[in-house]
Amino acid sequence: MIFSNSCQYAIKSCIYLAKKNGEKTDVVEIAAYINSPGHFTSKILQKLAKGNIISSAKGRSGGFYLNEEQLETLTIKDVCSALEGEKLLSGCILGLSECNDKKPCPVHDIGVEIKERLRRIYNFKISELKEIGSIQFLHQ
Repeated sequence: MIFSNSCQYAIKSCIYLAKKNGEKTDVVEIAAYINSPGHFTSKILQKLAKGNIISSAKGRSGGFYLNEEQLETLTIKDVCSALEGEKLLSGCILGLSECNDKKPCPVHDIGVEIKERLRRIYNFKISELKEIGSIQFLHQ
């Protein structure tokens, strides 16, 4: 597992919102479709909304959605960074404080390769991901 559970749920939520094309969707529907705990999903979505990663509206016709700009520009990096910062790409993958090119840990070279591949994954736009691959949502 490369991404934390929070990032996984956040990415899947954003892909689902992208599929909805700006339609406001409540957390119950999102959690059901991505098969995630509702309370946990709610906290994640609220954090993303506070960071302007996604949009939200309160009230009877409220919910979470991606506005036009978010739909066009939102990347996996944006989503994960809003939740956890960029710690996935910094530091030693074994957590050693003195790992670098001159004093590498036992898996340093592999870690460098993994981080480079992860940078490429980070650049994927959510709007591109809604059309490729397949995510098995609960109700599809």
